[in-house]
Amino acid sequence: MTAIKSLTLKNFRLYESLNASFSPLINIILGNNAQGKTSLLEAIHALALTKSHKTASDRELISHHQPFSTVKGTFANENKETVLEMILSKEGKKVRHNQIEYKRLSDYVGIVNIVMFAPEDLNLIKGGPSERRRFMDMEIGQLNRHYVYHLNQYKRLLKERNEQLKTMQRKRIKSDPLLDILSEQLVHYSVRIMRDRAGFIETLAQKVASIYQVLSNEPTAIEIHYNPSSKGDMLKALKNKQAYDLMTGSTSIGPHRDDCGFYYGDIPVMKVASQGQIRTLALSLKLAVVDMIKEHKKNAPIVLLDDVFSELDASRQKNLLNKFDKASQIFITSTSLDTMHLESLKDYKVFEVTAGKIEGVKTHGSTL
Repeated sequence: MTAIKSLTLKNFRLYESLNASFSPLINIILGNNAQGKTSLLEAIHALALTKSHKTASDRELISHHQPFSTVKGTFANENKETVLEMILSKEGKKVRHNQIEYKRLSDYVGIVNIVMFAPEDLNLIKGGPSERRRFMDMEIGQLNRHYVYHLNQYKRLLKERNEQLKTMQRKRIKSDPLLDILSEQLVHYSVRIMRDRAGFIETLAQKVASIYQVLSNEPTAIEIHYNPSSKGDMLKALKNKQAYDLMTGSTSIGPHRDDCGFYYGDIPVMKVASQGQIRTLALSLKLAVVDMIKEHKKNAPIVLLDDVFSELDASRQKNLLNKFDKASQIFITSTSLDTMHLESLKDYKVFEVTAGKIEGVKTHGSTL
């Protein structure tokens, strides 16, 4: 089991400065809204995955009017320690593992695995395709670092192809050897990305089906389908769409247009599901990813649960905690302990957060 032992923050969101040590089991972060509970979890998430779960802008993570931000964590796995560090500034982002700087983020992501559930995750079901693509990219990237590299190459080539389409549009050119080359290179990475996404969704669907039934206490059959924007010969499909792409100045098919869908049988979940069922499904997705990481990496990820327990009754809280079975370090945010049913817990640590500072720490049980 991997666990974060300590975290140091400098100019991260509300946190001007922070040094905190955590329990290897359960950590509860208490505080009113907008005091820094979520930012603490966001820092752990960003340190492991190089990006926030809330924003695509690294600049937003740096405290107001500050030139830089640093996040540093010491992680323990059995008897080994690992130190990760991320530095954000206007010059960009740097990441280090045991003081060694990584030039490629794809080599860094996956050293420590994190799975986070946050209120924004309801958009995995309720939101648009971009939310689901981001979910696939984030979680597959933890399981397969080649995927991160392929995705980054794809994004670079997609940008170049779109720029070439716009150039041809201005010059009123209908064909160009450079566009053909970019299309071929784009297809090279598209095939790999789509293959990995299809495999991921197939495994995810099997796990979510059983997890959802346990959490919801309902015998409901959940299905998840991967919906690529193009099937069959990708290069042929691009050529068939070339006239349309020239007219719009953008690439109309490819992994950047993929989606996945959630169904009760053949009925889309969003047509019939209650808010509670949507929340349970979103949580089931993340728990399925936890299982996939454990099986693939032979090691449990750190689990971050932001504002989850207030929406779950005592039975579902118990089912959720039992799902981890002390195999994962867990962080839970809440505005009050009154909404949490902690009777079955022997060891946990409570942190009280106010205005970007930890004002109090209480330890329950023998584990620190």
